Amino acid sequence: MQHPLITTIKNHTNFPDDEAAYLLSFFEERKYRRGSVLLEEGNVAHEVFFIVKGALRQYIVNEEGIERTCNFCFENEFLTDLESFSRQSRAASTIVTLEPATCMVINCINLVEAIKTSPATAELFRVIVENVATENIRRTKSLLSLSPEKQFEELLQNKPEIMQRVSQRYIAQYLGIAPESLSRIRKRLMAVQKS
Repeated sequence: MQHPLITTIKNHTNFPDDEAAYLLSFFEERKYRRGSVLLEEGNVAHEVFFIVKGALRQYIVNEEGIERTCNFCFENEFLTDLESFSRQSRAASTIVTLEPATCMVINCINLVEAIKTSPATAELFRVIVENVATENIRRTKSLLSLSPEKQFEELLQNKPEIMQRVSQRYIAQYLGIAPESLSRIRKRLMAVQKS
């Protein structure tokens, strides 16, 4: 059976088998308990995580000291603090596990080496960075132009498993609303679905 990382990268780009195996050799498998901190705000992001199993949450702490969730990632997704990783600067965000997780991890030095020696890897990471940028623009548009209810519908569409796997408190944080408001939105949507 093909490794999930290879299956995912082949979905992103046309990746020759030998280069896929070469890239995989740079990754290390790690298992984490629920609540493990993979990256702490203020540290430099030296690693990229590919989720084989589990769920990760990325959040920032605003000036008032309040946590704001900015991202959820599940199986077959990559996650890091991209700005910190690419510039090797201090991370503005923290990444934690929401469930016990298994990740394939590559560090910055190995990734640079793989990109230098494998054209398919260079193309893959160009596509991933492009996808992250596109997703960030979509998220910003959604925050600026959609109601919390519409944002929630969009979130459910993109990540249908989220309600079963993520605490309502974190979803409310992500939407920028109180948990009680999220409960009201969920009730309204369920009533609409039933009618």
